[in-house]
Amino acid sequence: MKSGLNKGQLIKWNDDRGFGFIKPSEGSKEVFLHISAVKTTGRRPKVGDTIFYELTTGTDGKISASGVSIQGVVSHSSTPQKIKTVTSKQKNRKRGLLETALGIGFLAAIVLFQMQFSSNRSPPPITSITKPGCVIKGNIAVDTRDKLYHIPGMEDYDRTIISPAKGERLFCSESEALAAGWQRAPR
Repeated sequence: MKSGLNKGQLIKWNDDRGFGFIKPSEGSKEVFLHISAVKTTGRRPKVGDTIFYELTTGTDGKISASGVSIQGVVSHSSTPQKIKTVTSKQKNRKRGLLETALGIGFLAAIVLFQMQFSSNRSPPPITSITKPGCVIKGNIAVDTRDKLYHIPGMEDYDRTIISPAKGERLFCSESEALAAGWQRAPR
Protein backbone atom coordinates (compact mmCIF):
# COMPACT_ATOMS: atom_id res chain seq x y z
CA MET A 1 0.00 0.00 0.00
CA LYS A 2 1.43 3.37 -1.04
CA SER A 3 1.69 5.83 1.88
CA GLY A 4 1.28 9.60 1.57
CA LEU A 5 -1.02 11.63 -0.64
CA ASN A 6 -2.49 9.91 -3.70
CA LYS A 7 -4.30 11.33 -6.70
CA GLY A 8 -7.08 9.82 -8.79
CA GLN A 9 -10.33 10.42 -10.60
CA LEU A 10 -13.80 9.64 -9.26
CA ILE A 11 -15.25 7.13 -11.75
CA LYS A 12 -18.39 5.96 -9.88
CA TRP A 13 -20.51 7.83 -7.32
CA ASN A 14 -23.86 6.98 -5.67
CA ASP A 15 -24.90 10.26 -4.04
CA ASP A 16 -27.99 8.74 -2.37
CA ARG A 17 -25.89 6.16 -0.53
CA GLY A 18 -22.80 8.38 -0.14
CA PHE A 19 -20.08 6.21 -1.66
CA GLY A 20 -18.17 5.61 -4.86
CA PHE A 21 -14.82 4.52 -6.38
CA ILE A 22 -11.63 6.34 -7.30
CA LYS A 23 -9.41 5.25 -10.22
CA PRO A 24 -5.81 5.97 -9.05
CA SER A 25 -3.63 8.00 -11.45
CA GLU A 26 -0.91 5.34 -11.42
CA GLY A 27 -3.40 2.77 -12.74
CA SER A 28 -3.71 0.46 -9.71
CA LYS A 29 -6.93 -1.16 -8.39
CA GLU A 30 -9.99 1.08 -7.74
CA VAL A 31 -10.22 2.56 -4.22
CA PHE A 32 -13.46 2.72 -2.22
CA LEU A 33 -14.56 6.22 -1.13
CA HIS A 34 -17.18 6.94 1.56
CA ILE A 35 -18.65 10.43 2.02
CA SER A 36 -17.48 10.47 5.66
CA ALA A 37 -13.85 10.53 4.43
CA VAL A 38 -14.41 13.76 2.44
CA LYS A 39 -13.11 16.82 4.28
CA THR A 40 -14.19 19.26 1.57
CA THR A 41 -17.10 21.50 2.58
CA GLY A 42 -17.93 23.30 -0.67
CA ARG A 43 -19.90 20.45 -2.28
CA ARG A 44 -20.26 16.69 -2.52
CA PRO A 45 -18.10 14.62 -4.93
CA LYS A 46 -19.17 14.09 -8.56
CA VAL A 47 -18.02 11.63 -11.21
CA GLY A 48 -15.00 13.11 -13.02
CA ASP A 49 -13.62 15.01 -10.00
CA THR A 50 -9.88 14.84 -9.35
CA ILE A 51 -9.51 13.43 -5.85
CA PHE A 52 -6.58 13.65 -3.43
CA TYR A 53 -6.58 10.99 -0.74
CA GLU A 54 -4.63 8.76 1.63
CA LEU A 55 -5.01 4.99 1.73
CA THR A 56 -6.40 3.33 4.84
CA THR A 57 -6.93 -0.30 5.69
CA GLY A 58 -10.18 -0.92 7.59
CA THR A 59 -10.77 -3.51 10.32
CA ASP A 60 -12.18 -5.79 7.63
CA GLY A 61 -8.85 -5.63 5.75
CA LYS A 62 -10.28 -3.64 2.83
CA ILE A 63 -8.46 -0.60 1.48
CA SER A 64 -10.34 2.70 1.25
CA ALA A 65 -9.67 6.41 0.85
CA SER A 66 -9.34 8.72 3.86
CA GLY A 67 -8.55 12.43 4.32
CA VAL A 68 -10.17 13.08 0.94
CA SER A 69 -10.24 16.47 -0.77
CA ILE A 70 -11.60 17.46 -4.16
CA GLN A 71 -9.34 19.47 -6.45
CA GLY A 72 -10.54 23.07 -6.76
CA VAL A 73 -12.93 22.83 -3.76
CA VAL A 74 -12.02 24.52 -0.46
CA SER A 75 -11.18 22.09 2.32
CA HIS A 76 -11.90 22.75 6.01
CA SER A 77 -11.63 19.60 8.05
CA SER A 78 -12.82 21.15 11.33
CA THR A 79 -15.91 22.96 10.02
CA PRO A 80 -18.13 19.89 9.42
CA GLN A 81 -17.43 18.69 12.96
CA LYS A 82 -18.38 22.09 14.43
CA ILE A 83 -21.60 22.16 12.44
CA LYS A 84 -22.41 18.63 13.60
CA THR A 85 -21.75 19.59 17.24
CA VAL A 86 -23.96 22.68 17.07
CA THR A 87 -26.72 20.66 15.43
CA SER A 88 -26.40 17.97 18.08
CA LYS A 89 -26.58 20.54 20.88
CA GLN A 90 -29.64 22.13 19.28
CA LYS A 91 -31.34 18.73 19.02
CA ASN A 92 -30.53 17.97 22.66
CA ARG A 93 -31.89 21.38 23.73
CA LYS A 94 -35.11 20.83 21.75
CA ARG A 95 -35.44 17.31 23.16
CA GLY A 96 -34.92 18.70 26.68
CA LEU A 97 -37.62 21.33 26.19
CA LEU A 98 -40.02 18.74 24.83
CA GLU A 99 -39.38 16.40 27.76
CA THR A 100 -39.89 19.29 30.21
CA ALA A 101 -43.15 20.32 28.56
CA LEU A 102 -44.42 16.75 28.56
CA GLY A 103 -43.45 16.36 32.22
CA ILE A 104 -45.31 19.53 33.21
CA GLY A 105 -48.33 18.43 31.19
CA PHE A 106 -48.29 15.02 32.88
CA LEU A 107 -48.09 16.57 36.36
CA ALA A 108 -50.92 18.97 35.53
CA ALA A 109 -53.06 16.04 34.39
CA ILE A 110 -52.41 14.22 37.68
CA VAL A 111 -53.35 17.30 39.72
CA LEU A 112 -56.55 17.79 37.72
CA PHE A 113 -57.42 14.10 38.08
CA GLN A 114 -56.93 14.25 41.86
CA MET A 115 -59.00 17.42 42.12
CA GLN A 116 -61.79 15.85 40.08
CA PHE A 117 -61.97 12.55 41.95
CA SER A 118 -60.81 13.40 45.46
CA SER A 119 -63.09 11.85 48.09
CA ASN A 120 -62.40 14.69 50.57
CA ARG A 121 -63.66 17.30 48.19
CA SER A 122 -67.02 18.85 49.01
CA PRO A 123 -69.39 19.74 46.21
CA PRO A 124 -69.22 23.30 44.92
CA PRO A 125 -71.54 25.64 46.79
CA ILE A 126 -74.69 26.77 45.06
CA THR A 127 -74.96 30.53 45.18
CA SER A 128 -77.39 33.15 44.06
CA ILE A 129 -75.76 32.98 40.62
CA THR A 130 -77.56 29.66 40.10
CA LYS A 131 -80.92 31.25 40.93
CA PRO A 132 -80.63 35.05 40.60
CA GLY A 133 -82.03 36.95 43.59
CA CYS A 134 -82.55 33.77 45.60
CA VAL A 135 -80.11 33.73 48.52
CA ILE A 136 -81.92 31.74 51.22
CA LYS A 137 -80.21 28.37 51.59
CA GLY A 138 -82.40 25.33 52.26
CA ASN A 139 -80.20 22.73 53.98
CA ILE A 140 -81.01 19.27 55.39
CA ALA A 141 -79.37 18.57 58.77
CA VAL A 142 -77.14 15.49 58.63
CA ASP A 143 -77.93 14.13 62.11
CA THR A 144 -81.67 14.95 62.44
CA ARG A 145 -82.68 15.15 58.75
CA ASP A 146 -84.55 18.42 59.60
CA LYS A 147 -85.12 20.79 56.68
CA LEU A 148 -83.67 24.12 57.75
CA TYR A 149 -83.25 27.39 55.88
CA HIS A 150 -80.50 29.98 56.44
CA ILE A 151 -80.84 33.71 55.75
CA PRO A 152 -77.80 35.89 54.87
CA GLY A 153 -76.25 37.26 58.07
CA MET A 154 -77.06 34.19 60.18
CA GLU A 155 -74.14 32.58 62.03
CA ASP A 156 -73.97 29.39 59.90
CA TYR A 157 -74.94 30.98 56.56
CA ASP A 158 -71.44 31.25 55.07
CA ARG A 159 -70.51 27.64 56.03
CA THR A 160 -73.73 26.18 54.67
CA ILE A 161 -73.29 24.39 51.35
CA ILE A 162 -76.29 23.41 49.25
CA SER A 163 -76.33 20.03 47.51
CA PRO A 164 -79.25 19.56 45.10
CA ALA A 165 -78.46 15.83 44.88
CA LYS A 166 -79.46 15.57 48.58
CA GLY A 167 -82.68 17.50 48.06
CA GLU A 168 -81.28 20.84 49.24
CA ARG A 169 -82.13 24.07 47.42
CA LEU A 170 -82.24 27.86 47.29
CA PHE A 171 -85.31 29.94 48.11
CA CYS A 172 -86.14 33.46 47.00
CA SER A 173 -88.09 34.37 50.17
CA GLU A 174 -88.77 33.10 53.70
CA SER A 175 -92.43 32.61 52.84
CA GLU A 176 -91.44 30.34 49.93
CA ALA A 177 -89.25 28.25 52.29
CA LEU A 178 -92.02 28.01 54.93
CA ALA A 179 -94.60 27.07 52.28
CA ALA A 180 -92.29 24.25 51.12
CA GLY A 181 -92.14 22.86 54.70
CA TRP A 182 -88.71 24.19 55.75
CA GLN A 183 -87.97 25.70 59.22
CA ARG A 184 -85.77 28.67 60.10
CA ALA A 185 -82.32 27.52 61.37
CA PRO A 186 -81.59 28.31 65.04
CA ARG A 187 -78.32 30.21 64.27
